[in-house]
Amino acid sequence: MITRGIGTLAKGMQAMLDFEDVTAHNLANVTTQGFKKSYLTFQDVMSSNVQTKTPQGNNKNVGTLSIGAKSDRTYIDFTQGGLQQTGNNLDVAIEGQGFFKIRYNDIDDNAQYNEKNYYYQRTGDFKLTTDNYLVNSDGDYVMDTNNRKIRITRDLQATEAREMNRLDISKDLIISENGQIQLNNSSFRGLLQKIQICDFEDKTKISGIGKGRYLPIYGQDAGLYTKPEGTFSLQQGMLEMSNANTINEMLNSINVSRGYESMSKILKTQSDTVNQAIGLGNISR
Repeated sequence: MITRGIGTLAKGMQAMLDFEDVTAHNLANVTTQGFKKSYLTFQDVMSSNVQTKTPQGNNKNVGTLSIGAKSDRTYIDFTQGGLQQTGNNLDVAIEGQGFFKIRYNDIDDNAQYNEKNYYYQRTGDFKLTTDNYLVNSDGDYVMDTNNRKIRITRDLQATEAREMNRLDISKDLIISENGQIQLNNSSFRGLLQKIQICDFEDKTKISGIGKGRYLPIYGQDAGLYTKPEGTFSLQQGMLEMSNANTINEMLNSINVSRGYESMSKILKTQSDTVNQAIGLGNISR
């Protein structure tokens, strides 16, 4: 019993260290485009009912006793980050909920559909390949609402970016709020494909895989579905910034440091008490 306090404090200090790691990660990404901050949840290691005897000799519950808390899970906070104007017509920000659906560039176009060939991201810093396909910064393909690669060209039948197919992206390209891609020029106009926006019914069941990419956690049903129009708005020429706030994360870090310092002082007191008890036990022999 005398060492229970030491065990409880040790678990609490480890949880504080875990919380500091999450805070440091958030703080390091306050300027990262599309970054979503994380937060840590905790759980009791063990809780037991505390009972007392009534004058009648019956047991009466008076509460619960916990022997400490530990880190449970790290969750991602998908609240909206601020939008920053870039002036690049291939940059697209999602205002509201949802993700762009991206396919790895080494997957054969005729391959059978497999969800493992795709991932999801919020960052919309896109570019065009030499044959006019819309890709992300890693060269992976952006999907349309029919789950096809998106090609932005005047002649979709052309296999190469011929001179007549070249576009002035800064003038000819329009991406509507619903994701519809349009070409608008005095000599040619037309509707092309529509960017697919997907979302998850339970975002606690998706995890980050780096570079602002997300996937459903293995073995968990996150409830993927295509977002209906009207629940999001695409903003052309803009990018979403990080939703982590420097001041808030610094305050979290300060609070964790103070809490850890307080626990370490209490731990020293507990340790001294145990040493004294051991010393008294040796004297009494």
